[in-house]
Amino acid sequence: MWEFSGSVEYVCNSCESKDEISIADFSVECVGGGDRQMGEENLYDVIHEFECTGCGAGISLNFQVSEYPTGALNFTLNNSTGAQTEGEPEFEYVREIYNARDLFELHESISELITALKADNRFLSELTSRQFEEIVAEVFNHKGYEVDLTKKTRDGGKDIIAIHTDALGIKNKYFIECKYYLESNKVSVGVVREIYGVKNTKDGPNKTIVVTTSTFTSDARKFVENEASSSWDLSLVDREQLLNWLNEYKS
Repeated sequence: MWEFSGSVEYVCNSCESKDEISIADFSVECVGGGDRQMGEENLYDVIHEFECTGCGAGISLNFQVSEYPTGALNFTLNNSTGAQTEGEPEFEYVREIYNARDLFELHESISELITALKADNRFLSELTSRQFEEIVAEVFNHKGYEVDLTKKTRDGGKDIIAIHTDALGIKNKYFIECKYYLESNKVSVGVVREIYGVKNTKDGPNKTIVVTTSTFTSDARKFVENEASSSWDLSLVDREQLLNWLNEYKS
């Protein structure tokens, strides 16, 4: 699938005023064509008519474009009057996306992937672990955090390092661990205890966060409530809260 794109620069013949017009502002009309040896040819008039802002003279930026064979730009005729021009309509190929499944499979950015998940959260079960980490990193980045998505190490405890600077210029560091689990596989207390342990390492964070596509065992939640030195030190983010994050995300 394609659409017209590009821009046209013009210089008025009467007063030499200059400007640039996006092809998006042109009208496009298919005016004919026919069958040829390699298939169908379509002819388009791509036109933008206006008065010069400098002198009021009439200007017509007028191009006839041949699509032949289908999906290919064959030639362009410049029939403009009232101005000298540079540039002409171009073909820009665009992806054909009809639904959330298409967007999920054809996404070109993590932002687009989040948009697909917002439309149908069942796709959470089809992510890779790294995609899940990238999604969580993008959520924090979108909120203004400085984000570092770390490489995989044996140490664990910090898939993502996020730093937030408040209005007073004070920085807070967060270690975020992402657990990409099936909904039936809850994050255990052992995992939570291990991640909490990194808080006391050299140059450790102000807070550790565990984010999962599943949920947490009761023992894991009790650890935060009863064994962590402070409930402010560790946050558990389950599937429900994660989906709230994604729904609040605006690309």
